[in-house]
This record gives sequence, structure tokens and C-alpha cells, in this order.
Amino acid sequence: MILIIDNGSQYTHLIKRNCRELGFDAEMLYNKAEYPQVEELMKSGIARIILSGGPSSVYSDPPNLSSMICGNVRDGGIRLPMLGICYGHQMIAHVFGANVAKGASAEYGLGEIAIDEEDALFAGVPKRIRAWVSHFDEVKDLPNGFVKLAHSESCAIEAMRHREKPIFSVQFHPEVWHTEHGEDILRNFLESPAESGG
Repeated sequence: MILIIDNGSQYTHLIKRNCRELGFDAEMLYNKAEYPQVEELMKSGIARIILSGGPSSVYSDPPNLSSMICGNVRDGGIRLPMLGICYGHQMIAHVFGANVAKGASAEYGLGEIAIDEEDALFAGVPKRIRAWVSHFDEVKDLPNGFVKLAHSESCAIEAMRHREKPIFSVQFHPEVWHTEHGEDILRNFLESPAESGG
């Protein structure tokens, strides 16, 4: 079972559809849901967590389900593979201590992503892909314990992973059909080892 936290993105339903098309059952919870619901879900066989994109800014949002889950993962309470997408990517960086702020310019549409390190997330993916981007904010520096996996001309940290924990995140939207090899990236996460980020 894949738990998807819906942070208000218009694409969240595509994450669920992709998971199911790849053979994984998935359930969605809105980010303002009560945290105890997640604790109950953990007992029902949640194997991985995906944090969707969304229109909000992580530095001005009040605490929500995504921030609480990230904090629990950071502190070792939840030990499951996690993927952050767009807002989810920024939330992971924010909770793990990195700076998230407005980019030099908002991005919306297709952009070229350069893969710096293949890792588990980009296994079998070309070194350069066209991907759908839709964001105002961006991760300005890497959180402690993370390594950069990808960048673009306008965004230094398009993807990252934790060195030890199975935590991955991407600024772009792999769930949208415009993104080249997006399904491969999601499959790589869904099938990645649960023991570590590498």
C-alpha cells in the first residue's frame, strides 16, 4: 500500500493512477487530515509514502500532515521509503533544515533536467530529460545528510536523496505524462530498497 499525502496539487490523482498502473495499491489523505489517522494506516500495511506537490509555501504554511510526517521520518519514528514531489520536495528540505525560498523566476511548463547521480531513483533514465515544472519556490541548499541527484539551468537542486535513509525528492512532476521517463522514475522509487537511500 502506498500512502499519498495530497498537498493540493492538481496532479495528485495522477500519482495514484500511476501507482495503480504500476501494480501498487494506493490511498490518498489530504494534508490537513488528523495525524492519528496515519498511525492507524501504518498498522494496515503502508509500505511507502509520497508527498504530492501543492500551491503553498512551506515556510509560511502552518504545521500540517506533510510536515508532521517529515518530522517523524527525520526523527526515526516512521522508517518507510518516502518520495517528495515539488511541494513535497521543498517540505522534506525545510524539515531537514535546508533553506527554501522563492526562485529567481517562477517555472511553469517543460524544462530540461540534468541527472548528476543516477542512484536508485534515476536508474535506466537518460542523463538529460524534459520534465514538467510548476513552482515558485525552490530548495536553495542541501539539507544535512542529503546528496544532489539532479539540477537544471534555473534550479540547482531538482532532485536529492538522503545518504542513509530511503528518502528521495524531486522538484519536477514525474507523474505528469509530459515528463520523459516519469513512469520509470516512479517505478524506481516504488521498487527501490527500503533499507537505505542508495
